[in-house]
Amino acid sequence: MPMIRKEQDTRMMKEVTTGICMRRKVCAIPVFLFLVCSLSFFTSPLSSSWAVPTHLDKSKVRSGCSDCHKGHGQKGTTLLSKSKDEFCLSCHSLAGKAPDISSELSKLSSHHIRETAMYHVPGEELPEKDSSTPRHASCYDCHNVHKSEKGDRVKGLKGLRGYTGAGMKTRQVSSEYQLCYNCHADSANIPKEKSNVSLDFSSSNASYHPVESRGNSSNMPSLKIGYTSSSLIDCSDCHGNDNPFGPKGPHGSIYKPLLKFRYEMTQGAESPRSYELCYSCHDRTSVLGDESFKSHKVHIVYNRISCAQCHNSHGSKYNPSLIEFDTSVVFPTSRGEMTFMPMFPGRPRCYLSCHVNGKIYEHKLDKNLLYCINGRCIQE
Repeated sequence: MPMIRKEQDTRMMKEVTTGICMRRKVCAIPVFLFLVCSLSFFTSPLSSSWAVPTHLDKSKVRSGCSDCHKGHGQKGTTLLSKSKDEFCLSCHSLAGKAPDISSELSKLSSHHIRETAMYHVPGEELPEKDSSTPRHASCYDCHNVHKSEKGDRVKGLKGLRGYTGAGMKTRQVSSEYQLCYNCHADSANIPKEKSNVSLDFSSSNASYHPVESRGNSSNMPSLKIGYTSSSLIDCSDCHGNDNPFGPKGPHGSIYKPLLKFRYEMTQGAESPRSYELCYSCHDRTSVLGDESFKSHKVHIVYNRISCAQCHNSHGSKYNPSLIEFDTSVVFPTSRGEMTFMPMFPGRPRCYLSCHVNGKIYEHKLDKNLLYCINGRCIQE
Protein backbone atom coordinates (compact mmCIF):
# COMPACT_ATOMS: atom_id res chain seq x y z
CA MET A 1 0.00 0.00 0.00
CA PRO A 2 2.73 2.56 0.87
CA MET A 3 4.46 1.74 -2.48
CA ILE A 4 1.24 2.45 -4.42
CA ARG A 5 0.90 5.72 -2.55
CA LYS A 6 4.47 6.69 -3.38
CA GLU A 7 3.95 5.96 -7.09
CA GLN A 8 0.83 8.17 -7.08
CA ASP A 9 2.71 10.99 -5.41
CA THR A 10 5.62 10.63 -7.86
CA ARG A 11 3.22 10.95 -10.78
CA MET A 12 1.64 14.04 -9.20
CA MET A 13 5.08 15.51 -8.58
CA LYS A 14 5.83 15.23 -12.31
CA GLU A 15 2.57 17.00 -13.13
CA VAL A 16 3.43 19.80 -10.71
CA THR A 17 6.94 20.37 -12.00
CA THR A 18 5.80 20.28 -15.63
CA GLY A 19 4.05 23.61 -15.14
CA ILE A 20 7.12 25.30 -13.71
CA CYS A 21 9.91 23.95 -15.88
CA MET A 22 11.13 25.49 -19.09
CA ARG A 23 10.63 23.55 -22.26
CA ARG A 24 14.27 22.63 -22.19
CA LYS A 25 16.38 20.13 -20.35
CA VAL A 26 17.03 22.50 -17.44
CA CYS A 27 14.27 22.97 -14.87
CA ALA A 28 13.65 26.48 -13.53
CA ILE A 29 12.22 25.35 -10.21
CA PRO A 30 14.39 26.52 -7.28
CA VAL A 31 15.67 23.98 -4.81
CA PHE A 32 13.64 25.40 -1.95
CA LEU A 33 10.38 25.11 -3.91
CA PHE A 34 11.24 21.55 -4.87
CA LEU A 35 11.67 20.75 -1.18
CA VAL A 36 8.32 22.34 -0.32
CA CYS A 37 6.59 20.27 -2.99
CA SER A 38 8.42 17.12 -1.94
CA LEU A 39 7.49 17.52 1.70
CA SER A 40 3.87 18.29 0.93
CA PHE A 41 3.24 15.43 -1.48
CA PHE A 42 5.67 12.67 -0.50
CA THR A 43 4.75 12.98 3.16
CA SER A 44 1.01 13.29 2.56
CA PRO A 45 -0.90 11.59 5.37
CA LEU A 46 -1.75 7.92 4.83
CA SER A 47 -4.90 8.41 6.86
CA SER A 48 -7.59 10.98 6.12
CA SER A 49 -7.83 11.62 9.85
CA TRP A 50 -4.47 13.39 9.79
CA ALA A 51 -4.58 17.19 9.47
CA VAL A 52 -3.56 18.61 6.09
CA PRO A 53 -2.60 22.28 5.65
CA THR A 54 -5.36 23.97 3.66
CA HIS A 55 -3.22 24.98 0.67
CA LEU A 56 -1.74 21.47 0.45
CA ASP A 57 -5.13 19.77 0.55
CA LYS A 58 -5.53 18.06 -2.82
CA SER A 59 -9.32 18.28 -2.61
CA LYS A 60 -8.98 22.09 -2.64
CA VAL A 61 -5.79 22.65 -4.61
CA ARG A 62 -6.24 20.02 -7.28
CA SER A 63 -3.13 20.73 -9.34
CA GLY A 64 -0.91 20.92 -6.32
CA CYS A 65 1.94 23.42 -6.23
CA SER A 66 1.35 24.44 -9.85
CA ASP A 67 -1.98 25.99 -8.89
CA CYS A 68 0.09 28.85 -7.45
CA HIS A 69 3.66 28.44 -8.71
CA LYS A 70 4.02 28.59 -12.50
CA GLY A 71 6.63 29.32 -15.14
CA HIS A 72 9.20 31.92 -14.22
CA GLY A 73 6.82 33.97 -12.08
CA GLN A 74 6.97 37.66 -11.37
CA LYS A 75 10.34 39.00 -10.28
CA GLY A 76 10.80 38.94 -6.53
CA THR A 77 8.22 36.19 -5.96
CA THR A 78 8.39 32.44 -5.51
CA LEU A 79 7.24 31.81 -9.09
CA LEU A 80 3.93 33.61 -8.56
CA SER A 81 2.15 35.45 -11.37
CA LYS A 82 1.57 38.50 -9.14
CA SER A 83 3.04 40.07 -6.00
CA LYS A 84 2.44 37.86 -2.98
CA ASP A 85 -0.48 39.68 -1.37
CA GLU A 86 -2.07 40.54 -4.70
CA PHE A 87 -1.81 36.88 -5.62
CA CYS A 88 -3.58 35.85 -2.39
CA LEU A 89 -6.44 38.24 -3.16
CA SER A 90 -6.82 36.92 -6.70
CA CYS A 91 -8.30 33.74 -5.21
CA HIS A 92 -9.69 35.28 -2.02
CA SER A 93 -12.10 37.57 -3.86
CA LEU A 94 -15.60 37.62 -5.32
CA ALA A 95 -14.21 36.32 -8.59
CA GLY A 96 -11.99 33.72 -6.92
CA LYS A 97 -12.71 30.27 -5.53
CA ALA A 98 -11.74 30.97 -1.91
CA PRO A 99 -13.47 33.02 0.85
CA ASP A 100 -13.71 36.66 -0.22
CA ILE A 101 -11.13 38.55 1.84
CA SER A 102 -10.65 41.23 -0.80
CA SER A 103 -14.06 42.79 -0.12
CA GLU A 104 -13.40 42.78 3.63
CA LEU A 105 -10.30 44.91 3.11
CA SER A 106 -12.44 47.60 1.48
CA LYS A 107 -14.51 48.18 4.61
CA LEU A 108 -14.31 51.28 6.82
CA SER A 109 -11.87 49.63 9.23
CA SER A 110 -9.37 47.03 8.05
CA HIS A 111 -5.80 45.86 8.05
CA HIS A 112 -4.43 48.02 5.21
CA ILE A 113 -2.88 45.26 3.15
CA ARG A 114 -3.36 46.81 -0.28
CA GLU A 115 -1.79 50.08 0.83
CA THR A 116 1.09 48.83 2.97
CA ALA A 117 2.00 45.21 2.08
CA MET A 118 4.85 46.55 -0.08
CA TYR A 119 6.78 47.32 3.12
CA HIS A 120 6.72 43.71 4.29
CA VAL A 121 10.12 42.01 4.27
CA PRO A 122 10.27 38.19 4.33
CA GLY A 123 11.81 37.05 7.60
CA GLU A 124 11.48 40.50 9.18
CA GLU A 125 11.98 40.73 12.92
CA LEU A 126 8.91 41.61 14.96
CA PRO A 127 8.16 43.62 17.01
CA GLU A 128 9.74 46.41 14.97
CA LYS A 129 12.90 47.94 16.45
CA ASP A 130 13.11 51.03 14.25
CA SER A 131 10.51 53.77 14.77
CA SER A 132 11.04 54.96 11.19
CA THR A 133 9.91 51.64 9.71
CA PRO A 134 6.53 52.12 7.99
CA ARG A 135 3.60 50.43 9.73
CA HIS A 136 2.31 47.73 7.44
CA ALA A 137 0.17 44.64 7.15
CA SER A 138 0.65 41.68 4.85
CA CYS A 139 -1.20 38.38 4.49
CA TYR A 140 2.14 36.80 5.41
CA ASP A 141 2.27 38.58 8.78
CA CYS A 142 -0.66 36.47 9.98
CA HIS A 143 -0.68 33.39 7.74
CA ASN A 144 1.83 30.71 6.78
CA VAL A 145 0.33 29.58 3.49
CA HIS A 146 1.99 26.16 3.53
CA LYS A 147 1.22 25.26 7.15
CA SER A 148 -2.07 26.92 8.09
CA GLU A 149 -4.85 24.41 8.81
CA LYS A 150 -8.60 24.77 8.95
CA GLY A 151 -10.03 24.34 12.42
CA ASP A 152 -9.58 26.29 15.62
CA ARG A 153 -7.75 29.62 15.70
CA VAL A 154 -4.39 28.20 16.74
CA LYS A 155 -4.39 25.66 13.88
CA GLY A 156 -4.82 28.54 11.49
CA LEU A 157 -1.68 30.12 12.91
CA LYS A 158 0.67 27.18 12.42
CA GLY A 159 4.17 28.04 11.28
CA LEU A 160 4.10 31.56 12.75
CA ARG A 161 6.34 33.10 15.36
CA GLY A 162 4.77 35.03 18.21
CA TYR A 163 5.52 37.56 20.92
CA THR A 164 4.28 37.30 24.50
CA GLY A 165 5.33 40.75 25.66
CA ALA A 166 8.20 42.03 27.82
CA GLY A 167 10.78 41.01 25.21
CA MET A 168 9.75 37.35 25.13
CA LYS A 169 9.35 35.67 21.73
CA THR A 170 8.02 32.24 20.83
CA ARG A 171 8.95 30.10 17.82
CA GLN A 172 5.35 28.97 17.37
CA VAL A 173 2.18 30.89 18.24
CA SER A 174 0.27 28.93 20.87
CA SER A 175 -2.38 31.54 21.64
CA GLU A 176 -3.89 34.11 19.30
CA TYR A 177 -2.76 37.18 21.26
CA GLN A 178 0.88 36.23 20.66
CA LEU A 179 0.39 36.88 16.95
CA CYS A 180 -1.33 40.23 17.55
CA TYR A 181 1.44 41.32 19.91
CA ASN A 182 3.95 41.09 17.05
CA CYS A 183 2.62 44.43 15.81
CA HIS A 184 0.41 45.82 18.58
CA ALA A 185 2.69 45.52 21.62
CA ASP A 186 6.31 46.68 21.81
CA SER A 187 6.80 47.79 18.19
CA ALA A 188 8.85 50.97 18.07
CA ASN A 189 6.62 52.39 15.31
CA ILE A 190 3.26 52.22 17.13
CA PRO A 191 1.43 55.53 16.55
CA LYS A 192 1.30 57.87 19.55
CA GLU A 193 -2.49 57.68 19.72
CA LYS A 194 -2.36 53.87 20.06
CA SER A 195 -1.52 51.94 23.21
CA ASN A 196 0.77 48.99 23.81
CA VAL A 197 -1.90 46.33 24.27
CA SER A 198 0.45 43.97 26.11
CA LEU A 199 0.58 46.55 28.91
CA ASP A 200 -3.22 46.84 28.91
CA PHE A 201 -3.71 43.08 29.25
CA SER A 202 -0.93 42.52 31.78
CA SER A 203 -1.96 40.29 34.68
CA SER A 204 -0.16 42.71 37.02
CA ASN A 205 -2.82 45.34 36.30
CA ALA A 206 -5.62 46.10 38.73
CA SER A 207 -8.06 44.81 36.10
CA TYR A 208 -7.96 43.48 32.54
CA HIS A 209 -9.99 41.46 30.09
CA PRO A 210 -8.73 37.85 30.36
CA VAL A 211 -6.71 37.53 27.16
CA GLU A 212 -3.28 36.56 28.51
CA SER A 213 -4.53 35.02 31.72
CA ARG A 214 -7.68 34.54 33.77
CA GLY A 215 -9.27 37.60 35.31
CA ASN A 216 -8.62 38.67 38.89
CA SER A 217 -12.20 39.39 39.95
CA SER A 218 -14.93 36.97 40.97
CA ASN A 219 -17.63 39.65 41.24
CA MET A 220 -19.04 39.84 37.70
CA PRO A 221 -22.82 39.34 37.92
CA SER A 222 -23.43 40.64 34.38
CA LEU A 223 -21.58 37.82 32.57
CA LYS A 224 -23.78 35.85 30.21
CA ILE A 225 -24.25 32.11 30.48
CA GLY A 226 -21.17 30.39 29.06
CA TYR A 227 -18.76 32.85 30.67
CA THR A 228 -17.30 32.65 34.17
CA SER A 229 -14.57 34.41 36.14
CA SER A 230 -12.25 31.64 34.87
CA SER A 231 -12.96 32.21 31.16
CA LEU A 232 -10.30 33.25 28.68
CA ILE A 233 -11.08 35.24 25.54
CA ASP A 234 -9.21 35.98 22.31
CA CYS A 235 -8.58 39.26 20.51
CA SER A 236 -10.86 38.03 17.72
CA ASP A 237 -13.79 37.68 20.12
CA CYS A 238 -14.06 41.46 19.80
CA HIS A 239 -12.10 42.26 16.65
CA GLY A 240 -13.20 40.71 13.37
CA ASN A 241 -15.77 40.64 10.63
CA ASP A 242 -19.02 42.49 11.37
CA ASN A 243 -20.76 40.02 9.03
CA PRO A 244 -21.23 36.74 10.94
CA PHE A 245 -21.73 34.89 7.64
CA GLY A 246 -18.56 36.25 6.03
CA PRO A 247 -14.92 35.14 6.31
CA LYS A 248 -13.70 34.80 9.88
CA GLY A 249 -10.92 36.92 11.31
CA PRO A 250 -9.87 40.58 11.67
CA HIS A 251 -9.63 41.47 8.00
CA GLY A 252 -12.23 44.21 7.85
CA SER A 253 -15.30 45.64 9.56
CA ILE A 254 -17.74 48.53 9.22
CA TYR A 255 -17.07 49.31 12.90
CA LYS A 256 -13.87 50.97 14.10
CA PRO A 257 -11.44 49.79 15.34
CA LEU A 258 -12.06 46.58 13.41
CA LEU A 259 -14.84 45.49 15.79
CA LYS A 260 -17.27 42.64 15.24
CA PHE A 261 -20.11 44.61 16.78
CA ARG A 262 -21.16 48.23 17.17
CA TYR A 263 -19.64 50.11 20.13
CA GLU A 264 -20.47 53.79 20.55
CA MET A 265 -17.58 55.58 22.28
CA THR A 266 -19.20 58.99 22.67
CA GLN A 267 -22.32 60.17 24.53
CA GLY A 268 -25.62 59.08 23.03
CA ALA A 269 -28.79 57.07 23.49
CA GLU A 270 -28.44 53.59 24.97
CA SER A 271 -29.85 50.67 23.00
CA PRO A 272 -29.05 46.98 22.40
CA ARG A 273 -27.30 48.09 19.20
CA SER A 274 -25.33 51.03 20.62
CA TYR A 275 -23.30 48.77 22.90
CA GLU A 276 -23.74 45.50 21.04
CA LEU A 277 -20.06 44.67 21.58
CA CYS A 278 -20.35 44.87 25.37
CA TYR A 279 -23.70 43.10 25.40
CA SER A 280 -22.26 40.16 23.48
CA CYS A 281 -20.70 39.00 26.77
CA HIS A 282 -22.45 41.14 29.41
CA ASP A 283 -26.18 40.72 29.94
CA ARG A 284 -27.96 44.00 29.19
CA THR A 285 -30.74 43.33 31.72
CA SER A 286 -28.15 42.81 34.46
CA VAL A 287 -26.19 45.95 33.50
CA LEU A 288 -29.26 48.21 33.39
CA GLY A 289 -30.58 46.49 36.52
CA ASP A 290 -27.55 47.90 38.37
CA GLU A 291 -26.40 44.46 39.55
CA SER A 292 -22.70 45.27 39.16
CA PHE A 293 -22.81 49.06 39.69
CA LYS A 294 -25.71 50.78 41.47
CA SER A 295 -25.70 53.75 39.09
CA HIS A 296 -25.20 52.06 35.74
CA LYS A 297 -28.67 52.90 34.46
CA VAL A 298 -28.38 56.53 35.58
CA HIS A 299 -25.11 56.89 33.71
CA ILE A 300 -25.92 54.93 30.54
CA VAL A 301 -29.65 55.55 30.04
CA TYR A 302 -30.54 58.85 31.70
CA ASN A 303 -27.23 60.68 31.21
CA ARG A 304 -26.40 58.89 27.94
CA ILE A 305 -22.77 58.28 28.97
CA SER A 306 -20.83 55.75 26.86
CA CYS A 307 -19.19 52.71 28.42
CA ALA A 308 -15.94 53.93 26.84
CA GLN A 309 -15.97 57.15 28.85
CA CYS A 310 -15.44 55.26 32.11
CA HIS A 311 -13.89 51.95 31.01
CA ASN A 312 -10.79 50.92 29.05
CA SER A 313 -11.98 47.82 27.24
CA HIS A 314 -8.51 46.24 27.36
CA GLY A 315 -7.46 46.88 30.94
CA SER A 316 -6.66 49.36 33.68
CA LYS A 317 -3.32 49.52 35.43
CA TYR A 318 -4.54 51.20 38.61
CA ASN A 319 -8.31 50.66 38.94
CA PRO A 320 -10.61 47.63 39.21
CA SER A 321 -13.54 47.08 36.82
CA LEU A 322 -11.50 48.38 33.85
CA ILE A 323 -12.01 51.93 35.12
CA GLU A 324 -9.98 54.42 33.11
CA PHE A 325 -11.66 57.75 32.45
CA ASP A 326 -11.87 59.47 29.09
CA THR A 327 -10.05 62.72 29.82
CA SER A 328 -11.89 64.52 27.02
CA VAL A 329 -14.96 64.56 29.28
CA VAL A 330 -13.54 63.76 32.74
CA PHE A 331 -11.20 66.17 34.56
CA PRO A 332 -10.11 67.11 38.12
CA THR A 333 -12.42 68.80 40.64
CA SER A 334 -11.85 72.35 41.90
CA ARG A 335 -9.63 70.70 44.52
CA GLY A 336 -7.53 68.93 41.90
CA GLU A 337 -8.98 65.48 42.57
CA MET A 338 -9.57 62.86 39.90
CA THR A 339 -9.74 59.56 41.74
CA PHE A 340 -11.75 56.34 41.68
CA MET A 341 -12.23 54.49 44.99
CA PRO A 342 -13.84 51.01 44.94
CA MET A 343 -15.34 51.32 48.45
CA PHE A 344 -18.10 48.66 48.66
CA PRO A 345 -19.09 46.24 45.84
CA GLY A 346 -21.31 48.09 43.40
CA ARG A 347 -20.93 51.38 45.27
CA PRO A 348 -17.64 53.02 44.35
CA ARG A 349 -16.83 56.69 44.82
CA CYS A 350 -15.52 58.96 42.10
CA TYR A 351 -13.84 62.22 43.10
CA LEU A 352 -13.79 64.13 39.82
CA SER A 353 -15.62 66.43 37.45
CA CYS A 354 -17.28 65.32 34.23
CA HIS A 355 -18.86 67.09 31.30
CA VAL A 356 -22.20 65.46 30.48
CA ASN A 357 -24.73 66.77 27.97
CA GLY A 358 -23.49 70.33 28.24
CA LYS A 359 -23.35 70.38 32.03
CA ILE A 360 -20.47 69.89 34.48
CA TYR A 361 -20.94 67.51 37.41
CA GLU A 362 -18.49 67.77 40.30
CA HIS A 363 -18.16 64.79 42.64
CA LYS A 364 -16.48 65.57 45.97
CA LEU A 365 -16.80 65.55 49.76
CA ASP A 366 -18.36 68.55 51.46
CA LYS A 367 -17.18 70.12 54.73
CA ASN A 368 -19.14 67.49 56.68
CA LEU A 369 -17.38 64.73 54.68
CA LEU A 370 -20.57 63.80 52.87
CA TYR A 371 -20.26 62.60 49.27
CA CYS A 372 -21.90 65.19 47.04
CA ILE A 373 -22.53 65.71 43.32
CA ASN A 374 -22.98 69.41 42.51
CA GLY A 375 -23.95 70.05 46.11
CA ARG A 376 -26.49 67.25 46.27
CA CYS A 377 -25.23 64.97 49.02
CA ILE A 378 -25.74 61.24 49.38
CA GLN A 379 -26.24 59.86 52.90
CA GLU A 380 -25.66 56.16 53.33
